[in-house]
Amino acid sequence: MTRFTTSLIIALYMCTSVGNAASLDEIKKRGTLRVAVAPLSPFVIRDEDGSLSGLEIDAMEALSAETGLSIEFVERPFCELAEAVVSGAADMIASGYSNMPERRGVLDFSLPYHDTEYFLVVSREKAKKAKTLRGLNSDDVKIGYQLGGVSGMVATGEFSGSALKGFSSFPEIVDALRSGEVDGAVMFEPYLGAAEDIKKYKYRVPHEFALTRTIEAYAVEKGSDELRDRLNEFVISRDIQGYWDDLEEKWFADDALASSAPPPTSCKSTTPQG
Repeated sequence: MTRFTTSLIIALYMCTSVGNAASLDEIKKRGTLRVAVAPLSPFVIRDEDGSLSGLEIDAMEALSAETGLSIEFVERPFCELAEAVVSGAADMIASGYSNMPERRGVLDFSLPYHDTEYFLVVSREKAKKAKTLRGLNSDDVKIGYQLGGVSGMVATGEFSGSALKGFSSFPEIVDALRSGEVDGAVMFEPYLGAAEDIKKYKYRVPHEFALTRTIEAYAVEKGSDELRDRLNEFVISRDIQGYWDDLEEKWFADDALASSAPPPTSCKSTTPQG
């Protein structure tokens, strides 16, 4: 575990001791479910005008129709989603958020509704010089990752010897690849495709199998059992209807993929962690 992850979990534990989670009854009385989201295409796509769309936005509209609750999206950088929930600013996270051991220390997760594979994309020049993935674990290879996200856990775990740099969002990483600021990055589709479309540095994925595979689920503060159970009912009922397959077909189709605009605010640090 990186020093960044350890310090974050300690800070979040301090927040959870206050007990900020709203009960399901309180949420029903309020009439609004506050959902923490971060731009992460195609789960959450932030248009330049600030409007939101994507798989998670559609799903939350379906949850609203099923529960009668209005949805208030609480937008944060991805690295601050957990903090939004444990501080009481949001009731849950719906943002392509993976159920990871590091996160289960402060959050509870619903049943999964999606899975994602992460790969390293790197310039052909660096890949040819390194020859193997192990060869890319070198301080002359600059690798980008998303702060607070799974790609950061993979980057610090698999490429700790590389020159790592964290970014607030994947669109920023794509821009860094486009400018040559980094030589590669740990990413998933559609960002892999966006990187491979960059002509100047000829990026490619130099390995066949995923570096890691994650399952995405809704996250709530620990102790929010009634809300988690209600979300489980939603996941199960929609799964029986084939809803998640339909959403994936809609939002992961080649003609529907889009890179989200960066979040309106950034993570506190974009320096290498670990």
